[in-house]
Amino acid sequence: MYHRFIVFLVIMLAVIVGCSKSSKPLSTPEIKRQQSTELERGRHAIEIMGCNFCHTPDYMVKRSNIPEKDWLVGGTLGFRGPQGTSYPTNLRLLLNNMSEEDWLILAKRMSEDSPMIWVMLPNTPEQDLRAIYRFVRHLGPKGNPAPARLPAGVTPPTQYVEYPDPH
Repeated sequence: MYHRFIVFLVIMLAVIVGCSKSSKPLSTPEIKRQQSTELERGRHAIEIMGCNFCHTPDYMVKRSNIPEKDWLVGGTLGFRGPQGTSYPTNLRLLLNNMSEEDWLILAKRMSEDSPMIWVMLPNTPEQDLRAIYRFVRHLGPKGNPAPARLPAGVTPPTQYVEYPDPH
């Protein structure tokens, strides 16, 4: 009887250990594969969300002829509307100077007072927002900050596009 109890305990212990999550650290190739997959997810999200259209100069004209190393550096083409004129942020500088958690808060709070009325960031899954952050950080900082936002009624000194009041 005692022998059966010991065998039962050993079997139960083996089942518990076998079902538990492995605490074995990932190997370097596994880490690199995960990072590569996440970077690809971030790249894909940026492409399908159209981030390059505004945040990469000349992207609308040249499209795929702009190397990835030149993506998301902001621009000086203003977008003028009822709230004033805003410029495409240099995402490479912005995201390289903020934490991932701060990026998530910013992305979820994108407001409708920007030319990005159609913006998808507040409804984007957190996993995609994290992948975007990591992809942009992977690209590294580059370029200059975008011009400061101008209040309503001020004519921009740069080229600009006028957009209507969405209301």
